[in-house]
Amino acid sequence: MKSVLKIVIAVIGAVIALNGAALFFVSNVNLGNFLSIGLGAVIIFVAVFFNKIAKWLKILLFTCIGLVVILSSFLIINGKSDTVTYTEDAIIVLGAAVHGKTPSLTLKRRLDKAVEYHTQNPDAVIVVSGGQGAQEDISEAEAMKIYLIENGVASDKIVKEDKSTSTTENFAFSKEILDKTFGHDYTAAFITNEYHISRAAFCADNAGLDNTTHIHSNTSTSYLLSGVLRECFAFVYHLILG
Repeated sequence: MKSVLKIVIAVIGAVIALNGAALFFVSNVNLGNFLSIGLGAVIIFVAVFFNKIAKWLKILLFTCIGLVVILSSFLIINGKSDTVTYTEDAIIVLGAAVHGKTPSLTLKRRLDKAVEYHTQNPDAVIVVSGGQGAQEDISEAEAMKIYLIENGVASDKIVKEDKSTSTTENFAFSKEILDKTFGHDYTAAFITNEYHISRAAFCADNAGLDNTTHIHSNTSTSYLLSGVLRECFAFVYHLILG
């Protein structure tokens, strides 16, 4: 029975590691891919050497994995509770990877949510926020604007913020644009993946965007583990260092 359990655990670890490795071929290189491979390797190691691992190390490993599962569950469940009213003056779409000039699947799903939002609140200004990464031919903001226009959003409703390289900068630079557009009396919402909502809300508050609402986009199953692991790391980092 124990042998079967070890095999099952090793297979789970291998699937996780292979998923992380496969993402290098279909997405830009990011921390989440490495974390997926690392987690898979740890699970395989535990399965193969279970009887030789010290008890204290087993407890530590299972505790860490348990905490990751709990935090991941919280981030996903909390992020699925949308708060938008569809009466906001502006909505900020947070950037994600662009492959050359083409939005990644993750970014497309955020943009599709922006199009849905636009159909219910066509007067809202859409701020597309994201700079240009090392593996991107154009800025995320430019790719996002092109996609929105191709999907029926008028160009005069879209404002580019194309300098940011992090969630913190997404909101800080977007706020500068919105302050110039509306003054200081406006309401704003933001769109990002469900697992990213919690930290994004903290960053929005820190940037001075008080009482922002939000709407989530669902993450593709193949990208979920990588994204959640990266977000767990970033969330804890944010809580500790701000």
